[in-house]
Amino acid sequence: MTAFFYNLLILVTSIVPGHFVWVSIIVITILLRLAFLKPTISMTKMQHKQKALQGRLNALKEKHKGDKQAEQRATMDLYKQEGVNPLGSCLPMIVQLVVLIGFYGIFTRIGLAGGVKTNLLYSFTPHLQSINSSFLGIDLTQKVMVIAKNGGWQSVVAWALPILTAGTQLIQSLQTKALQPQTNPGDQSAAFSKALNNQFIFLFPVMAAYISYTLPAALSLYWITQTVFMVFQQKIVLERLHTTEVIAEEVAEVTHQKVESYNKGGVVVTVKEKE
Repeated sequence: MTAFFYNLLILVTSIVPGHFVWVSIIVITILLRLAFLKPTISMTKMQHKQKALQGRLNALKEKHKGDKQAEQRATMDLYKQEGVNPLGSCLPMIVQLVVLIGFYGIFTRIGLAGGVKTNLLYSFTPHLQSINSSFLGIDLTQKVMVIAKNGGWQSVVAWALPILTAGTQLIQSLQTKALQPQTNPGDQSAAFSKALNNQFIFLFPVMAAYISYTLPAALSLYWITQTVFMVFQQKIVLERLHTTEVIAEEVAEVTHQKVESYNKGGVVVTVKEKE
């Protein structure tokens, strides 16, 4: 897997003017996010649907109180009826992890110092003589903690990387929190789980900053790029879902019908007779 990402990096770098590695990392990250755009959007929609179904899920818990198997069957029946796949969020997260592992292998095991490792290149990969690993005056192949000790402008850029990693991760965590369903006041287990998740909202960005500080600068750049992309993508999807709900409510008031979809401005909501 590391060899594949190494060849992909060299291939894209050969196309980039000046053979800048930082441009290649951003291009590869965006292309991969676009390639898995549909499942990522589906993940956000599923989370949004699960939040909307929370009231009905709480009712099922109360109805089947003390019978976990019956509750689970009723929950899965509800998910099936509403077209919700609880496992729909797995693929984008797996892809994100795979790419991170691939880049980690490049900058920790293979390395970019000393020129291109031609013995690792595929036959169709351009055999570059050299690549440019500099970014705003720092060497992306070095660890952030090492660059931070250099002082001057390099130190400023180095410290900015973990800070931006933490900041973008915090924004994404807050977006995810907004998709979390409201817990039933009487459900102590769900309340504890929500409290624990709220702690991780602020703890994980701190962990991300520390991890970023210990890794090569190139990985921090990848982390920031993919998080920023996901933040804007999720923002657009949530705004679109909100628009859909508003249109549905407006149509329902006028037609006095059950609204599931209606086409207006590219947003689709269906109108059905009430049962």
